[in-house]
Parts: sequence; structure tokens; C-alpha cells
Amino acid sequence: MYHTPDYIVEIARKLRENMTNAEKILWEHIRSKKLGVKFLRQNPMYVLTEDTGQHRFVIPDFYCKEKRLIIEVDGSIHDFPEVLELDKYKEKLVQNLWIRVLRIKNQDTYNNIHQVIIEIQSYL
Repeated sequence: MYHTPDYIVEIARKLRENMTNAEKILWEHIRSKKLGVKFLRQNPMYVLTEDTGQHRFVIPDFYCKEKRLIIEVDGSIHDFPEVLELDKYKEKLVQNLWIRVLRIKNQDTYNNIHQVIIEIQSYL
């Protein structure tokens, strides 16, 4: 396994300290095995890019190792074409590791958290 550089660990720590409101809401519903499985939040994952062979880390919002599922909570910034393109690229990298990615909109987390939980459960 590849060693996670200190600066990546620090970035992940800062992301955990500064979660968005939507991430906080979802975390309260999935933490401590509330859905029967353990989720990690903003945990760095090592990936090797196929196109360049570069070592890279992605930091998903939430990850369930047991079920190989990433949950990304997306705000309106993810509607911009350049951000959407980067999201798709990172999604492809983790899918190459046989990890599924579930994207949830902030608004869905705010407006219908129960439906979001049902959707997550369907992936589990």
C-alpha cells in the first residue's frame, strides 16, 4: 500500500473539520454504523491514474469499505462544467477499483433526508 503524504492527511483533516451543512446532516444519519455498516468521512484513498500512471489520492466525502461505496454530497459548484468533468474523472478512477459512487445533491439532503437514506440503503 502506498504511504499517504502528510499534506494529504492534513487536507483530509481540514475537510473533516469544515464539513458542509449537507455533509453534517448526512453524517449524523450514517455515522456509528447507523445503517449497519461503517462509513469513513473524508478519508484519503490511493489511486493510480491510468492515463498518466501518476500516483494520486482522492478524498471522498464518505466511504464504506465493506460495501465498496463512496457517497459524494454535491453542492451547486458541481454544476459547473469544469468541476463536473473533474468529478467524472475521479469517479472513473475509483470505479477502476470496483468502487461504486453515489452522488447526492445538497438540496436532497436538506429537503428529503429520509429518501436519501433509502437510496443509500438500496446501494448497501
